[in-house]
Amino acid sequence: MKVFGVFLGLLYGWCFIDILWPSVLGFFTLALTGYTTVLGGFMAGFNNATTIMVIFSYAFAYCLEQIGVSEAIAYWALSKKIFLNRPWLLISAIVLITVLIGMLGGMFAGIFLMWTVVKAIAEANNIEKGNLIVSMLYALILFGGFSGGQMVPFFGGVIMYGGFLTKNTGIVVEGSAFLFAGELYTVLSMLAIILIVKVIFKPNASSFILTEEMRQNYAQYQLNKKQEVGLITLIFYFLALLLPSVFHGGFWAMLSGWGMVGMTVIYMTIFAIWKDENGQSMCPMGECFTKGVAWAPIMLFMVTIPLANAMESEEVGIMVTVNQACTSIFSGLNVTVMLILVVIIIGFLTQLLHNLVMGALFIPTLGAIVIEMGGNPITFFFVIYAALCCSFATPAASMQAGLIYGHDEVPVSHSYLLGWLYYIVTVVIVIAMIPLCNILFASYMG
Repeated sequence: MKVFGVFLGLLYGWCFIDILWPSVLGFFTLALTGYTTVLGGFMAGFNNATTIMVIFSYAFAYCLEQIGVSEAIAYWALSKKIFLNRPWLLISAIVLITVLIGMLGGMFAGIFLMWTVVKAIAEANNIEKGNLIVSMLYALILFGGFSGGQMVPFFGGVIMYGGFLTKNTGIVVEGSAFLFAGELYTVLSMLAIILIVKVIFKPNASSFILTEEMRQNYAQYQLNKKQEVGLITLIFYFLALLLPSVFHGGFWAMLSGWGMVGMTVIYMTIFAIWKDENGQSMCPMGECFTKGVAWAPIMLFMVTIPLANAMESEEVGIMVTVNQACTSIFSGLNVTVMLILVVIIIGFLTQLLHNLVMGALFIPTLGAIVIEMGGNPITFFFVIYAALCCSFATPAASMQAGLIYGHDEVPVSHSYLLGWLYYIVTVVIVIAMIPLCNILFASYMG
C-alpha cells in the first residue's frame, strides 16, 4: 500500500502540478517505503539503457538545430514553381516538409521554422488572425513535426515509450518496418485532416498563396559549408541506423553495435572538432547536453523504473493484481478487438491525462497481456503509441499540446477542433492499419 500510495501521488503530481519536481521527489518518497534507497532509485533510473539513449537523442536534436539542417530542407522545397497559385498543394507541401524534417531529427527546429514560413505567407497575403486555414497549418505543423520524429525507432519517442515495453517483456522496438508503418500513419493522418477541413468546413484558401517574390527569396538561399556537411552526414547517420535491420554481416553488425548512441557521438564530434573562423566549435558538444536535454520527461521515465520494479516485486504484488484484472476483462476478446479498444480508449484518456503518464501505466501491463493472448507485441505497441502521440485535444494531453493552445494566432476553439479531429483520424487510420502491421511485424511472433 505504501508503494501504491507513491504511485498515486506521482500520478496526481504529473497530471495536475508538474512533470519535473514530482518525479525527482518520487525517488525520495519511494525510499520511504523501505523498498529501496534514494541513491538506489536514482541508480536504477540512470543505469537503464533507454535513459542513456533518450539523453543522446535530445542532444542530437539540439545539434541539428544549431547546424541549420531544417532551413536547408525547407527553403529548397519551397523554392519550386509548382507551388505558385496552388494553395492546397502548398498547404500539403508545408505539412509534409515538416514531417520530413521531424523524421530526420529536427522536430522543434522544423516546427518553429515552418511556423515562421506560414506567418510570412499569411502576412504577405493580408490574411487576418484566426483564419481556419492558418490555424490548421499551425496545428498540423505541430502534429506532423512531432509525429514524423516520434515514429523513428531510433529517436527519443520510440526509445522512451518502447522502454516501457522492453522493461516488462524484453522486446525491443526497432527496424525499418516500424519506420515505414509510423511514417505512413503520419502522412495519411495529415492528409486526411487537410481533406476533411477542405471538404467539410470549406474554408477559402485562395488567399493563401506563395508569391513569386517569396519563392525567389527561398531560391536565393545559399547553404553554408556547415549545412552542406550536416545534410550529408545526416544521410549517413540515418542509413547507418536503419540498414543494419535489413542487412547482416560483419560491417552491419559493427554499425548495429555502435547503435544510436555511437552514431550520435560521431555526428556531434565532427561539429565539435570543426572550428569556425573565430576558432569556435561549429556546435559545442557541451551545449548539446546542457541546453538540448529536456530533463522533465527523462526524470519521469527514470522514476518509473524503480517504481515499476517495486510494483512488480512479489512482496508488493500490485502488477500481479493489475494483470489479473486486465486479463479477466480482455480474456474473452479477440486480440484485434482488444487492439481496437486500446486505440479508442487509451487515445481518449490521454486527451484528458498526460500521454507519458498513460504510456508508463498501460504499455507494460497491456503489452504482457497481448503476448499471453498470442498477439503481436509490436502491432500492439504501434497501436497504443500512435494513440498516445495524437495527444493534442486538450492542454493537459501532453507537454507539446501547450504549444498550440498558447499560440497567439490560433483561437482556442480551433485548437480544440483540430486536436479532437486528429484523435478521430488516428483512431480510424490505426485500426485500418492493424492487418498491415501484423504482416510488417510478423517476425516478432513466436
